[in-house]
Amino acid sequence: MIKMPKPKPDQVIRHEIVFGRSERELIEGALVAYQVNRIATPTVALLSDVSAMSIVLSALGTYLGFKYSIGSLAIDTTQDLINDFQNQYDAYKQTPEYQATQTVVQGAAVGAVSGIPGAGLPLSLLLRQLFG
Repeated sequence: MIKMPKPKPDQVIRHEIVFGRSERELIEGALVAYQVNRIATPTVALLSDVSAMSIVLSALGTYLGFKYSIGSLAIDTTQDLINDFQNQYDAYKQTPEYQATQTVVQGAAVGAVSGIPGAGLPLSLLLRQLFG
């Protein structure tokens, strides 16, 4: 079989596709959905893992001012872990240390710096709604 050399192209043809506004909006919406999915899927997987969730709750406990202790509990689900965190946080709220910080926060003037990290921030308000 003898191979014949291909002739080199003597011209270049350029094709351009131009989208209208509605097509661009559809593509942008699909791109946003794809990006949200790329972030949400690993986040949900991380939060459904008991060991990863224990790290998140430990950090949250530190932010709220108490030490979350997993201890030697045989926790199998993240719901059990969240319930344990809630129980420990409720017990912490009964301590004199917590009561003292609440007195400082309630007595502070609007805009004043208080003793609780992040007091008055939207995240702090959200955490108070979730965990009392």
